[in-house]
Amino acid sequence: MRRYADTISHKFCYYSLMRHKVDQIGKGKYSISGEYLGAFLEFVTECGVDASAILLDVGLAPESIIQQPQFVGSESFNRAIRSLLNQSPDPHHAYRFARRISELRHGTAGVIAQNSQTLREAMELGMRYVRPQIGNTNRLLVHTRKDTMTIMVSPRHPKVNDDYDHEIDSFTSIIMVLGTEMRGRRMSGTMGLPFSNELKVTHSDNGFSRYKAGLPPGLKITFNAPYVALVMEPEYLDTPLLAPSFELQAAALRHLEGLDADANISDRVRGVFQSHEPNVPDLDAVAEALHMSRATLKRKLKTSGSTFQDIKDSFRLRRASNLLRDTEATVDEIAAELSFSDASGFSKAFRRWTGLAPSEWRLAQQVSAKEV
Repeated sequence: MRRYADTISHKFCYYSLMRHKVDQIGKGKYSISGEYLGAFLEFVTECGVDASAILLDVGLAPESIIQQPQFVGSESFNRAIRSLLNQSPDPHHAYRFARRISELRHGTAGVIAQNSQTLREAMELGMRYVRPQIGNTNRLLVHTRKDTMTIMVSPRHPKVNDDYDHEIDSFTSIIMVLGTEMRGRRMSGTMGLPFSNELKVTHSDNGFSRYKAGLPPGLKITFNAPYVALVMEPEYLDTPLLAPSFELQAAALRHLEGLDADANISDRVRGVFQSHEPNVPDLDAVAEALHMSRATLKRKLKTSGSTFQDIKDSFRLRRASNLLRDTEATVDEIAAELSFSDASGFSKAFRRWTGLAPSEWRLAQQVSAKEV
């Protein structure tokens, strides 16, 4: 599975020189769109950092950028972020880069979002079709509660991630959710309107300046949150887009849905989980539903950069979060519904996914709801 925290322009000056594309450069288990790398290298120069020095730290040759790679490895992209933060420590970098990536086209999925009727529709379709590109679906959650919508990035727990870097994780989480909010404003021509959306971030307010971060009007920000999240209010979500084209959107949808089914195997597996909800299907049940053997399904998921366990964990986390937040179900009851052998196993898994025990997460949600 391609992970969002590892994902992050065609305007990069070298791109005018290229003659052909390469599939991927750099190292890493997951793939990030090359469009983001181009935008990032432009951004670092605006921060007063030599882009060639960043490439040197990452181990990428300038020639590889000229070839306009379609993807860059996640490890290499994260090292580029770390290099920038080392050479130019600034708590506002992620916020300013979020504004930059809100200007990108985001390929066919961007066409689908741009030609939606409202921002709510754009967000819903975006989460469906952009997910496979930005990845990290085992940590990206979308909650709809009454008329609001929340995009949440559950934290990676340092104790179970040897390569965990909180600054990088915070950076990539912020650019994803804030970039989403700003892109919505751009698509609807409302960059100057004071929408009362809320951005929750895990870092402190030490040295932070709203002006330097370039936050849009009306956006509230909460520091020291247990996870990064964006809460979107109805007045924002119900904003109509400027000039949606049903024909363009339909053509883009046909293109994505008509791609090689193997390329969307993760989405197909997620669809099986959704069709079985509230039950949790096992590997045999999913393979049977997709008319393939266990071994074939595992191979196709591996080829696409995903695993069955990743998708299963994503489904379980979403269900657990909804049950903890919206019901009074006990931890034992939730564990049983999600097919855990006992409450202890569920609690350990939930802490691994979010960094919090189920009871701690529920309490944090209750406190947050009271503050709104």
